[in-house]
Amino acid sequence: MNSQLSGFAELQYRLLKLETQNRQLKRLGAAALIVVTSLVVMGQAPSKKTVEANEFILRDDSGNIRARLFMTAKTTTTMTIPGMNIPVPATFNPKATFSLYDEKGQVSGVLDDDSVTFFKSHVSLGGGLLTIGDQTSGVVVSPYSVGLFDEQGFEATLGRRALVTPRTGETQTRSAASLVMFDKNKNVIWKAP
Repeated sequence: MNSQLSGFAELQYRLLKLETQNRQLKRLGAAALIVVTSLVVMGQAPSKKTVEANEFILRDDSGNIRARLFMTAKTTTTMTIPGMNIPVPATFNPKATFSLYDEKGQVSGVLDDDSVTFFKSHVSLGGGLLTIGDQTSGVVVSPYSVGLFDEQGFEATLGRRALVTPRTGETQTRSAASLVMFDKNKNVIWKAP
């Protein structure tokens, strides 16, 4: 009977040892599976992502638009440039434009490929001109002249200026050393030299 007890104890000891090995093997297998899965997931190449849209809008916490990035439409119009007597036709091709808005939703600034404009301070830079003022009065600085204009329509140009002689239709370009003043009807009221 003693040999049966010792055989049973030995069998119980071997079974306990086998169960311990089995648990360790399961843990090792689970750890190996986690490592292999992690390597596969981390080893994937990051994909390049492209975001395409017609317009991007930035809103504040209240839902008001504060900035927009968008493409303008092609437009054709006429524009009057200070210092020129005849409106000039202008065609604007589509271009990327970034607009800033104030807290009331009014446009306060625009940046595009050829100009920067801030409406509240009435400053515009583009097309070779720096304009300070609004549509009715201000200063226009170009590479060869400085022009002043007021809300009554009077103008003065210091520097190069094309003048048309009404009788002959001849155009004469004044030098950078000239000063020309115009009345509200764009008639020359004074010039030097």
